Amino acid sequence: MANREKITYEIDPHNRLIAKKTGKTSGVTGFRKVLDGRFQTDKNNSLVYHIKKSADSDTPQQVKLAGRYSLDKNHNLVLTLSKWNNQVEGNRLIIKSELLDTKDNELSFSVGTRDSFGNGAIYILRLGGVWQADKHNRLSFNVTRERGAGDNLILKGAWKIGNNNEIVYTYTKFSLKTKEKITNALTFKGYWDMTEKHRILYVLNKEINSVFDLEVNLVKATKKGLEYKIGIGAIPRTKALTLSGEWKLNEQLGLLFEMPYEGGESRNITFGATCKFRGKETLNFKLKSSQGKNLDANLRLSIKILKDQGEAFAQVLKEEKELFLIAGIGFKW
Repeated sequence: MANREKITYEIDPHNRLIAKKTGKTSGVTGFRKVLDGRFQTDKNNSLVYHIKKSADSDTPQQVKLAGRYSLDKNHNLVLTLSKWNNQVEGNRLIIKSELLDTKDNELSFSVGTRDSFGNGAIYILRLGGVWQADKHNRLSFNVTRERGAGDNLILKGAWKIGNNNEIVYTYTKFSLKTKEKITNALTFKGYWDMTEKHRILYVLNKEINSVFDLEVNLVKATKKGLEYKIGIGAIPRTKALTLSGEWKLNEQLGLLFEMPYEGGESRNITFGATCKFRGKETLNFKLKSSQGKNLDANLRLSIKILKDQGEAFAQVLKEEKELFLIAGIGFKW
């Protein structure tokens, strides 16, 4: 209602909610309370503060808060309050937290707290949504909302390709307690795919469109990898990005790039190509995407690297002089 007294919300150093009545309606100075409890999110990703039981009859069991999520420069979760109920619009609630884990549909935070008796605890706060890349190739978590557009939590730190072709995000934050810088890392479990000349995909969950769609330049294809250049950030910093794996020929599928992942798993990127001899023992492939689009990249492979299948393919190529490999179908003999 329009005449309801407004309440200002804050968060203290122990991640406890502070409620302070403004007194604007009655003209009398309002109260200020520090409330023991924990933050949680409901099924619609609204932030709710669950309050421990109190003898004070005026204290509710929970406080529901509405606003927009973001991350501050230290990767703490921030809720900027909107004009809703009796909360004061524009208040920024900073939950001091650590990025804990990334699933294809979830981002979780580790939150520490301490109650009025000095008892400490750590709990997990979860947000649901999907992962995507923004126009600057930064990793972004899009928080799902019941109505309207979701909130984008942009990870503005550095990310790289790990030893098992996984995306690893690292960030550094300053600890107020120890006065030291702490570096944390998050690993995204997915797989790579290529569909266009200047784009590559890192797929976490294709069914819910949890996919990093990255704009890149393919520099070259080598016998052990695909090498790209990528610009990351609002003021782009260009860096090298290398996917490692092994090239194989398959009579049913065509030219495959087999990539190892964590846990001994491997997956293939399938390419189309035109192929010619270059010398007696070297095959030259002009790569195409699985949709048949030219990738402006050439790959030279020794027949010996391709082993038995390479020898068989070379015999046919000697007669035809040029062969087409159709992705998903195999050799066009």
